[in-house]
Amino acid sequence: MIRTKYSVFKYLTIADVDKLWGLYVTGSGCADLPPNTSYPPTKHPDAYMFDWNHGRILQEFQIIYITRGKGIFESKAVGRKRVEEGTLLILFPGLWHRYMPDQRTGWREHWISFNGIQPRIFKKYGILSPDNAVIDIGLEESMIRLYQQILELIEAEKVGFRETITALSYQIIAHIIATEKSKKYSGKEIETIIQKAKAIMADRTDRQIQFEELAGELGVGYSWFRRMFRHHTGLAPIQYFLQLKLNKAKDLIVSTSLSVKEIAVITGFESQYYFSKFFKKRMGMSPIQLRNYSRGKNVFK
Repeated sequence: MIRTKYSVFKYLTIADVDKLWGLYVTGSGCADLPPNTSYPPTKHPDAYMFDWNHGRILQEFQIIYITRGKGIFESKAVGRKRVEEGTLLILFPGLWHRYMPDQRTGWREHWISFNGIQPRIFKKYGILSPDNAVIDIGLEESMIRLYQQILELIEAEKVGFRETITALSYQIIAHIIATEKSKKYSGKEIETIIQKAKAIMADRTDRQIQFEELAGELGVGYSWFRRMFRHHTGLAPIQYFLQLKLNKAKDLIVSTSLSVKEIAVITGFESQYYFSKFFKKRMGMSPIQLRNYSRGKNVFK
């Protein structure tokens, strides 16, 4: 796993047994590019690096999810397209393309790269098409979480993780297909606002959120937002957000060897003490006790 100032990513070596699933993941990552940042981030292998003037041709597929900011994408199949937050970019093997964030806004991207006979079948029959390589799905919590799970599993490298990330990648593709099929059915405005709010919360579990500001970002009043959010989810926005943090913390405690302090930072708590106190109150055991329990050890050590 490589971590730089703005990104984290890892590429996998592939064995023949990995190909038996029809799809195998070759890499995953996340980058948070502030305005006026050079792109793409450095330290990627030569086969993945490119510059805007020359573009790039990959020998595999990639699906990139832009969850913040905006930019531009271009390929021989679709020409030049504007990219906004909530956009998926699908890259195809052998097809020239290029993309980059707007220097004024930067962007946040989640990505997976994969290959295999099954995605090529999807392409052959138009299920995934180079002519539809820029897809607006909006900000969706479930999609962000799939990317996060894949990267966390790759980082932990527990036995069986390759099979699991393959299954999660199929879920991403299935979600794209389902989204495209359902585009003709537009939801109510409130449903769109709540879904976007939930996605923003899922994407910002590494920090604190001021919910008055979030309501303003969504273009609605805070009192109305709080009332409607509770109506649709059964939880106040702050309680829902804390539950997302708790879920992410549980995953990291069980699936990684990160320290409690590191997990507190990753999940945006102001201190290790506050994180541990909150965790024990919600879970009935401390972070260390949960880790010991998940590994068959005495929870009271």
